[in-house]
Amino acid sequence: MQETMVERQLQQRQLAGDLGTLKAAFEATGSPRWIMDTIIKQGLDVQHNFRLEIDYIDDLVKNGLQSGEAALAQGSVDFIDTDWLSIARCRNQGMAIGAVFPYGRIMGGLVAPCDSGIGSLEHLRGKRIGVVRLQDKNWIIARAVCIRCHGFDPQEDAVVMEARSKTGLIQRLEQGEIDCAFVFWHLVPRLVATGRYRQVCDILDLLPALGIDRCPTTFFTFRDAFIEQHPRLIRAFVAAYTAAVDLMRNSNEAWVEIRASLLHGCDPVLLKALREKWESRVTTVWNEAMIADLHHLFDEIRRTGGTAAVGCDRIPAGTFTTAFMH
Repeated sequence: MQETMVERQLQQRQLAGDLGTLKAAFEATGSPRWIMDTIIKQGLDVQHNFRLEIDYIDDLVKNGLQSGEAALAQGSVDFIDTDWLSIARCRNQGMAIGAVFPYGRIMGGLVAPCDSGIGSLEHLRGKRIGVVRLQDKNWIIARAVCIRCHGFDPQEDAVVMEARSKTGLIQRLEQGEIDCAFVFWHLVPRLVATGRYRQVCDILDLLPALGIDRCPTTFFTFRDAFIEQHPRLIRAFVAAYTAAVDLMRNSNEAWVEIRASLLHGCDPVLLKALREKWESRVTTVWNEAMIADLHHLFDEIRRTGGTAAVGCDRIPAGTFTTAFMH
């Protein structure tokens, strides 16, 4: 009987793993899943002599930690993706984790109903605003820009509702419990595609007001001990990740597969919007200048919003790992 492609892939994966298995946790509805799925289906982990395994988790915040952060703290996975503020807060609380390599400039957007009078951040005064959590980077940055550019703090001059999950936030928006919402980036095109909502602003477009242009905000994050013990395995993952990004940037077929398997066969117009937003955010570059920019951005949002807004008074040493710069 002729061997099927699936059987060959399984055999290759069983034979691979000279460097071992790398286990990660990602939200089932998050965009990093698109890249991880591409790595596995294209055999990019096998090509780089390791095996990638993924646990797909929920998007809930419990006891101040996102599900992925909790999994990493418990040692049930080797790495996750999270933003630099969350890493700094975790380190400040004694969790020895560090940013190894960036996923990208992962910022969301402010959306409102099409018939809303909200046209910019300055219109947030007195509104009911939805956020995933008060320490979400999208909300912290929006607050900083409002304070600096518009002379008010929406945390004080509006009603802010904390949903504790992105799913719950969308539900509140759809049910009319809030006037607008700061949602994760890949949800913006989906909401706009319904014809009921519009994007008021992209958080990326707010960064120049704080003196920042292009720097990553979300990173693949490992425990310090794992970084020290398995540098070759991490380098292999970075190589596989970079190869997957290059493939997704240049291959329509890769997106056809993502659309079919992960996006429920979504409308081609929506797929195009998601791909364009993804390409404007993802990065395969990591250097010292980016670390300097992230320190500057941290200082700006702490200066305007206060230590309580960001959750710590400084970025602790070890937050960023430089050994895997590319």
